[in-house]
Amino acid sequence: MKKKIFILSLIFSGFVFSQEEAKTSLNIEGQVSFTTDWKGIFLNLGGPAIKFNFNKFSVALNFFPSLRFQEDKVKSFATPILGVGLQFYFLKDKRFILSFPSYYNTATNKWILTGGVGYLFTKMKK
Repeated sequence: MKKKIFILSLIFSGFVFSQEEAKTSLNIEGQVSFTTDWKGIFLNLGGPAIKFNFNKFSVALNFFPSLRFQEDKVKSFATPILGVGLQFYFLKDKRFILSFPSYYNTATNKWILTGGVGYLFTKMKK
């Protein structure tokens, strides 16, 4: 399933990038998003990103400094964790975010794929 999602995101990004010219930027933005894997909730804050800006939306490969909230026998209820993944910016001057971060769980040696929504607080550079 994860391989299919990865392949579809590569195909989608290749199709999108071939349609219009993108402006690329590397920056840190003030943003917050909430994602879930249906076992826990992740509070994601703005991290460094490589962002591709288009006319109506933007796509970024982003790092997600996060807090994980989950009942766990070994770890505390809230644990800090760093994720990496794709983020899409839509609507109202690209302020609404769809986030798809992945986190590596060292206890199980598996990647956790999450998805959720968020909001961008900083202004976009024109």
